[in-house]
Amino acid sequence: MLTKRMRHKGFFLAELLVSIAMLGLLIGGLAVSMNGFSAFNECQWARQRCTAAAQAQLDSITATGRPVEPQELSRLWLDVTVSVERTAADTPWHGLDLVRVVATAQAGPRKVTVRLARYARTEDGGQKTEDGEQKAGDAEQMTKAIRHLSFVVRPLEGGRS
Repeated sequence: MLTKRMRHKGFFLAELLVSIAMLGLLIGGLAVSMNGFSAFNECQWARQRCTAAAQAQLDSITATGRPVEPQELSRLWLDVTVSVERTAADTPWHGLDLVRVVATAQAGPRKVTVRLARYARTEDGGQKTEDGEQKAGDAEQMTKAIRHLSFVVRPLEGGRS
């Protein structure tokens, strides 16, 4: 039986080149989108670290009247800087301080900043015994709570924190 040989004149080659080019574009687009997702994820992790550090600072000030030690903050939240500002409250909140905490971290080229504020007792803690001496139990309890927190929230070893 005789078969007729057909000449396609490069049609299959053109189809192959177009499909390879489209596959290359698809892989390139996927790589670019993964890079964008990675940058967004890094910003979200930095925002979460800043929020946790600022909240811990506010909780410490509320419970003990003192901020968390800088060494403890840098040990728990790497690459996060925390600043605290206390101002006396106005008329409706007389006797309390307005505590503003700003936590910042670097996430790639972006700088992530989280600002939290809370009314807390005055600088002396507002807790005095009948003899006029400061209570020390709150500070010890807060230190134990922070040490416990270090076991719960710790950075990944050798990787992203």
